[in-house]
Amino acid sequence: MLIINADDLGMTPGTNKAIFDGFDKGAITHASIMANCDYFMDAMQDIPSRPNLGIGMHLNLTYGKALIANPLYCDKNGFFNLGYKDLLLTKNKEFLKAIEKEWEAQIQRVLEYSSIPITLTHLDSHRHIHLIPHLYPIVVKLAFQYNIRRIRLINENILSSFSLTKRFNFIFNGGIIKFLLLRTFSLIDSRYKNFYSNIKFYSILYTGVIRGDILQKLQNSSSTYEIMVHPNYPELDSNITFYDDAEKAYRISSDREDELKSVLSIEKEILHV
Repeated sequence: MLIINADDLGMTPGTNKAIFDGFDKGAITHASIMANCDYFMDAMQDIPSRPNLGIGMHLNLTYGKALIANPLYCDKNGFFNLGYKDLLLTKNKEFLKAIEKEWEAQIQRVLEYSSIPITLTHLDSHRHIHLIPHLYPIVVKLAFQYNIRRIRLINENILSSFSLTKRFNFIFNGGIIKFLLLRTFSLIDSRYKNFYSNIKFYSILYTGVIRGDILQKLQNSSSTYEIMVHPNYPELDSNITFYDDAEKAYRISSDREDELKSVLSIEKEILHV
């Protein structure tokens, strides 16, 4: 059984259309929305006509404009200006309290701007920042507060993933370093609180290059897998504003549309949780 979760809903027009097309065609089951992004309202307008699409929070501290401008994590114009290293090293109480307020504002914005009652199905984050061990307790607190049942953890098995895919590209794209870091964080976090115990994660090693044949193998497994995908129609985003050159390169890559095609290629027998 598969949970096909599309990240970054609300970031760009191409992302929104690709995610909704993927759901409408029976492939994508869940989406994680970014409440602070430029095309958030466009996404919110299209969610009510898709009541079976599971909507979760893609908590964010690294891209775009904050909902609550704070010099602890913003520049003078209110845009997030901290990198992953900054978030790793900053642990003081004032900073953590500010992060909690920003993330709660992101959750509340989704709930307030929905034209129909909405139950958030899960929490995850842009660049997996919610897994940073001193930030994870904030996420757990918000999950309890808003009755959210699932928080993504990276419990991917490196040997199983490689045996399925038999590709070495993660060695050259930094995937192995990211995997080891996030896997370590997830082990620490799961000892604190585990909202992910009955689910297996796949796609850190092969982020952005998910293939249909691999999805078919995972679907035939007796386990429940969450597959993280980042679908997009790059041509729709050629003239929009991006706030990060790396993000722009990622979103307008042809891999984004290829990934959507891979998801659409699998036979549909998908578990909605």
